Amino acid sequence: MSLIIRPIEQNDAEICGKIGYQAHKTISSAHGYPCEQPFEEFGIDLIRMLLSNPNSWGVLAERQGKILGSIFIHKFPPSPVAVIGPLTVHPSAEGGIGRKLMDAALFQTHKQNYDQIRLVQSPSHIRSFVLYTKCGFILREPLFLMQGQPLKSDNNINNHSLRLVHDDNDISVCNELCKSVYGFSRELELRQAKDQGIATLIELDDVVTGYAAGIGILGHAVARSNDELKILIASAPTVVGPGFFAPARNHQLLNWLLEKGFQIGWPANLMTIGPYQEPMTPFLPSLAY
Repeated sequence: MSLIIRPIEQNDAEICGKIGYQAHKTISSAHGYPCEQPFEEFGIDLIRMLLSNPNSWGVLAERQGKILGSIFIHKFPPSPVAVIGPLTVHPSAEGGIGRKLMDAALFQTHKQNYDQIRLVQSPSHIRSFVLYTKCGFILREPLFLMQGQPLKSDNNINNHSLRLVHDDNDISVCNELCKSVYGFSRELELRQAKDQGIATLIELDDVVTGYAAGIGILGHAVARSNDELKILIASAPTVVGPGFFAPARNHQLLNWLLEKGFQIGWPANLMTIGPYQEPMTPFLPSLAY
């Protein structure tokens, strides 16, 4: 009964989505966390969305015609990083399926000449941490998903001003700031946030000192200081999705968030393979990296 690894097709979306929901629900229920996928249709819609994304690629594991799990990799050009996830396997499946799916994903990333690979792992799922570690991933940053509402702060705080990202010049300036923090730009995500009207930047004396590609689980942010990062969070028009990730090691930011009424939804870990530049200034990661 050999295991077949093949590309995911549109007619596989329903079963792959259901497996993803079941896998997340099993883990979250065992540890008392809210499920990352709140209902079954969410998981199905997620798979359909990824299949329609030209920068995403997915495969599934199948044995005797029965789908047992799936995995995706994602590109964010011009970023040199490939991202893996979600990796989901049916809770009753056995036989190293997760490792075979991960091997297929890593093979594809290397085939496409990506040497920087990242994922966000749920630390409540020890088996996945063991798998990722055996595959070469290194834990870089513990995270917390912060949940709550924006503080609706004034848009001019401590001589700073905050506004929407407007044009290519804004994009270019934000890209340079991102490069100084991450080592590369995240232009695709920033442009998508700009088109959605949720990309903001903060200035001091007409110098951009931070930006956010939306405050939410799919957004990211970089800033010269925690004070500027706080302004970006406090002034966000809304938190997009179930929350946003904050680095657990940034005590000053985390303490401020808790004092302002934000709550911790669940923990996570940023893990990487290949070259990694630890961010040089305060930042918020996305679900991807």
